[in-house]
Amino acid sequence: MPIAWTIAGSDSGGGAGIQADLKVMNAFGVHGCSAITALTAQNTQGVTSCEPVTASMLRSQLDTLLTDLPPAAVKTGMLGSGEICRVLVDFFDALPEVKPPLICDPVLKSTSGTRLLETDALQELTGNLFPHVTLLTPNLPEVEVLLGRTVDTIEDAAKRLLETGIQSVLIKGGHSDGNLCRDYWTDGADAIWLSSPRIETSASHGTGCILSSAIAAGIAGGRSMKHAVIDAKTYLNQCLKQPAGIGRGHGPMAFTPFRNAEADRPDVVSA
Repeated sequence: MPIAWTIAGSDSGGGAGIQADLKVMNAFGVHGCSAITALTAQNTQGVTSCEPVTASMLRSQLDTLLTDLPPAAVKTGMLGSGEICRVLVDFFDALPEVKPPLICDPVLKSTSGTRLLETDALQELTGNLFPHVTLLTPNLPEVEVLLGRTVDTIEDAAKRLLETGIQSVLIKGGHSDGNLCRDYWTDGADAIWLSSPRIETSASHGTGCILSSAIAAGIAGGRSMKHAVIDAKTYLNQCLKQPAGIGRGHGPMAFTPFRNAEADRPDVVSA
């Protein structure tokens, strides 16, 4: 069975973070392993408390997994602090020349708006971890923070992000206006737009976690990056149509095996 890692924060509500990541990987037939970066107290209405793990504890988790369960792909979510980012930079620097693909979801805020990445961590993330990143998956507000400027065009923003050293980028369009959600993927040589009708639902907790974990699972299972992105978007649409029906805020979705249904697939157009 393929193995993928998720390096992210916990979610006591179960709809995002480590808990969601592992459920998604399982839905793709991949064994998920986890390294926890922070403990959070949260529910569907928001995050009330967050406490990072120590650097030594995170390093111990990573080293222990590596000796027995080496990954075919790694996904990062909430990192929280500059110290945590530095642990990951040192870890990936020390890996052999052939490193597992790294999918980075640059979690800056929670769905409810709580800041989840300290200001001093941003430079460590962009300057030192990004050169290890195979795919970056920011939403539009995150793109503007990462670039330090407003977005003129998605294509130009993607080009500028590629200049930071990442190998490819998927800019998510869920925060844009209109009846369509349009995402843009490029590795600098190839590019596609993925378009799906907007799904109106309050069960939107953990959408970024779901998408990036599904991509990591696809890569671990042998899919190319472009096809893993398309599969992941299909799975996210599947999940958005399956609200768990619990909580009074941004509720979680039900995680079922990936069915790859035609009705869930995005329209894909080469850019």
